[in-house]
Amino acid sequence: MTASAPGSIVCFTGLGGAEHAASFDVATLNQSMVLENRVVFGTVNANLRHYHGAARALARADHGWLERVITRRVALEDWREAYEKREGDVKTVLVFEN
Repeated sequence: MTASAPGSIVCFTGLGGAEHAASFDVATLNQSMVLENRVVFGTVNANLRHYHGAARALARADHGWLERVITRRVALEDWREAYEKREGDVKTVLVFEN
C-alpha cells in the first residue's frame, strides 16, 4: 500500500500471517487516501469445494430467514433506488429480469 501511486487502486486478495503485527499511522493513511484519490479494498476468493459447501449450506438454510435478509428488490431500470439507504434495509438486490 505504501508503494502505491496517487490515483491508484490496491486490492488485497489474501491474508498475511497472524504472527506479525503491523503498525502504521492511520491518520497519514487516511490523508493519503483522501487527498491522493487512492482506493484500497479486499476480496475473498475460495476454491470450488468452498463454493459447493456454501451452496449446500444455503440449500439447507431456513428459506424464510433467507427471504427476510433480502429486504428490498429493485428493478434494474430503477437501479439508483437500490443505493438509497432506507430504514430497515438489510440487503437490497437488483432484479435483472421479471
